[in-house]
Amino acid sequence: MEFVDFKQGIRGHKLEIIFPGWQTGENVAFYSPHDDDVVLGAGALVHAVMKNGGHPRIFIFCRGDAGYSSTREKNSIAKVREAESARAYGELDVPTGAITRFDIPDFALMETLIRRPSVLGETVFDRLIAHLRADKISRVVFSSGHNEHADHTAAFLHGIYTSPQAGDPILTDLGPPSPIRSYLAYSVWTDFAPAAEPGGWPADKGVLAGSDEENAVRRALEAFSSQGKIMAGTAAASREARRTEGGFLELHRTVDIRKPVDYAPYQERLKGIRKA
Repeated sequence: MEFVDFKQGIRGHKLEIIFPGWQTGENVAFYSPHDDDVVLGAGALVHAVMKNGGHPRIFIFCRGDAGYSSTREKNSIAKVREAESARAYGELDVPTGAITRFDIPDFALMETLIRRPSVLGETVFDRLIAHLRADKISRVVFSSGHNEHADHTAAFLHGIYTSPQAGDPILTDLGPPSPIRSYLAYSVWTDFAPAAEPGGWPADKGVLAGSDEENAVRRALEAFSSQGKIMAGTAAASREARRTEGGFLELHRTVDIRKPVDYAPYQERLKGIRKA
């Protein structure tokens, strides 16, 4: 397995290319709007974290209750998908104890971005902060905010707005502050097309998975047998589209959150402006 930095023009076998300053033993949170999204968009990276001495934590936000293709499955689909997700992440060597389910109805995750009491008791905001702090999460990987699905966008917004609060000295009853070191977005279906950003790289990082890792991801996807009809037009086609020199390419984008402003260009420009 190799890692690529498209912006810097670097590739190699060190996970540090994806996660700067990577250290053995780090805990990485993967935000999955629905149970299969992380497998689809970041399965190879989950595998890479495991192989490099890290500990993936899978946060599944929605219960999958809308994912039935037959009305006969309506009342049972959520439980079926819970069992399927345990098998799927097991194919990536992730233990069931590393999976946290927030049990939000499908197509309702946007509502949880507001911090207010809900019928479930604690808000998703509070529960998420508590988990990030308790597990001392150092990296957060989440679905991109591309126009694919409202739940995908909501997970992205939790990634960029809720997650940083884990390191702030607030809500200390939820645990001692624990800062996040870096943030990464993955594409579930269609994001990161090069033409979307002329002259740039919508995805600046990549995981080049070998056949063993790719096969593990495909087995994980096959575990979601109840989603066969739904994924037929996306999963199979997208896996083959990733085939490239040396393996299968999985794309990611670095997300800079709270990056300090560089005032130097403004200060330099100010020197050349005459007073009126």
